[in-house]
Parts: sequence; C-alpha cells; structure tokens
Amino acid sequence: MLIARMRDVELHIPEDAWYSFYNSPYTGHRNGTAVDVYFSDEALFPLSEGKVREIRKIDPPRFVPSDEEYLMIVEISPQLCLKVLHVKPHVSVGEKLTKFDPLGKQIISGFFRPWSDRHAHFEIRNCSDPYRARGAYPLDIHILSLVPSTSCAEFVVEEKREYYYWLRPVKKDILSMTPLNYHGAGIEGGLPHYGTGAVFGSLNEISLFGYRISIRERRKNVSLFDANFSIYANGQRIKGIGAFCNQPFVKLIGGNFDEGDTISLRILTSFNGQNKA
Repeated sequence: MLIARMRDVELHIPEDAWYSFYNSPYTGHRNGTAVDVYFSDEALFPLSEGKVREIRKIDPPRFVPSDEEYLMIVEISPQLCLKVLHVKPHVSVGEKLTKFDPLGKQIISGFFRPWSDRHAHFEIRNCSDPYRARGAYPLDIHILSLVPSTSCAEFVVEEKREYYYWLRPVKKDILSMTPLNYHGAGIEGGLPHYGTGAVFGSLNEISLFGYRISIRERRKNVSLFDANFSIYANGQRIKGIGAFCNQPFVKLIGGNFDEGDTISLRILTSFNGQNKA
C-alpha cells in the first residue's frame, strides 16, 4: 500500500499496518516530514531498496520508564537516507534491504507517552544531515479510502486498555483515510493533547463533533488546524482523542468508562470565562 512519496521515492506498508503523519508532538510530524507506522509484528523496510549505513543506540527522554532507543540510517541513494527510530534492529551495517524486509522489533521508547503504541518512525533525509529532528524532506501524502468513517459524535467503547480506550463509531457514513471525517476528508491527530490536527484535503474550515474549526495552514493534500479546545466524553473532560490512518477505531485518552459504554464526544472552548460549544 503506497502511503506517501518524496520525489520518486515511494513509501509502502502492508495493508494491515496503520499509520499517522501528524498524530505526534515531535518536530518532524509538525513539519510534515515524518510518518509513524504501526506494524502488526516486526517493522518492515518501506522502500524499494537500500543499504544499512549506521546503527547506534541513543539516549531518549523519559516520558515513560524506558531507556531503550535505537537510530538506524539506511542509504537509499548517494544523496538520500532513511532515518528509522523506535526499532531494535535485526539487521547489520552493510546489509542490503528490499521492500518489506524485516528491520527489527518495535520497542517501547522513552520518547513515547504512556498511551503510545509501538511503532516505527520514518524520515527521508539528505545523507549529509541524517540525525537532526529538523531538516527531513516533506512527504507527499497519498490520499486513500481506507476505513469506515464518521462525522458524528457517538461512539461505543470497543476495548479498554491500561492507558486508553478504543472507540467504535456508532454511525459510519463513508470510507476515508481515518475513522473521523469532514465531508469525506479524513481527520487525523492527537486532539487536543498534541496541539495540531490535520485533514486530508484542501479546506478553509472543518466541523468536528459540531464545532467549527478554522484551517491555519494548507499544504499539498493536507490542511492543518490548531487544537486549542477541550474534549468532553459523557461530560468528563478527557486528555484527548487520537485518529490514525487505516485504523478503524478512535483512541480515547482519559475518563472512566467500561467496554460497551456509549460515548458522546463534545468540544468546548473557554471564551471570556465561559465555556462555549
């Protein structure tokens, strides 16, 4: 499944993997230069071919109690390299790779938040500048119709996990990139906890759970908005929700619910000391 390209370099993932471009607090995602892929098992090489140039263990922050993190650089041309994070390599320096070759085990990284799932982080960079948080090449996102999606605010708790819940939309009106949509355009992001949301299309505004949101920036195939609001689930203020590409469920972070509960989401903002929907 083709998910993005950078010039003539194409990123492919298996159809059972889910992914996100903007559901992260980190610079590469805010700049549209990174993608996180949630593989069902081992992380797989997403490009046509490459050669492992460097592997190093690095010291991450400690947002969760883990000091395990690895950086992998794969050369894909004399000028272009693939940067990989959050994967314990099963490959060696000098090893040649082709599409979907195993890279290694997805790990719990100190970069993660408690509600983060294991995934691989990919960036395409100039080989002369392979390490920094900034400086990767922007990705041209491939728009797909992937999962049943809703524009409504009603959900059912499908699964309760330690730090979050998976919500299933009650009403599904169209296939889209993500389980949330506005007029068919998928909405992605960690809202509001990561501060920025994305909608896959060129728009001036959207509506999310009945709340109108202005677009602050348009890029190719994507429009960005500020998540300067609060979300309430059945009247409980929650940390936020997460919507991902090719993931049919919405992640709910916070609140106290049980599997099978019906959840109604609402957005509120504070204006002049009063909450307004």
